[in-house]
Amino acid sequence: MKNIVAALCVALALVGCTTPSSSLYSWGSYPQQNYLMYSQPEKASPAAQILKLEAEIERAKGKNLAVPPGLYAHLGLMYFQENQPAQAAEYFQLERQVYPESTVMMDRLLKKMNVSAGQAK
Repeated sequence: MKNIVAALCVALALVGCTTPSSSLYSWGSYPQQNYLMYSQPEKASPAAQILKLEAEIERAKGKNLAVPPGLYAHLGLMYFQENQPAQAAEYFQLERQVYPESTVMMDRLLKKMNVSAGQAK
């Protein structure tokens, strides 16, 4: 009986160590882009990140995988840094729509964008 229990424990441990062949999200280079933005900003300009992140969105759609949480918001931030508030607002709203748990944060960002746009006039 001990041998069966031991074999079962070993089998479960080995199964637990495997990685799933499919993922819920298509992470692509998003984690690296996010890391570079903070650690080495000179290597991750907003314009370059916009190109890479939009390509990641297309890849995710091509694989029928979800865009990971935060990617739309990050892309919105990059557009805001490139002085393109309309595109930034579009991606903030998309993040809020796809991930409702981000509603409070996205609403605050949109509100601050409107306030700062109003002050710039």
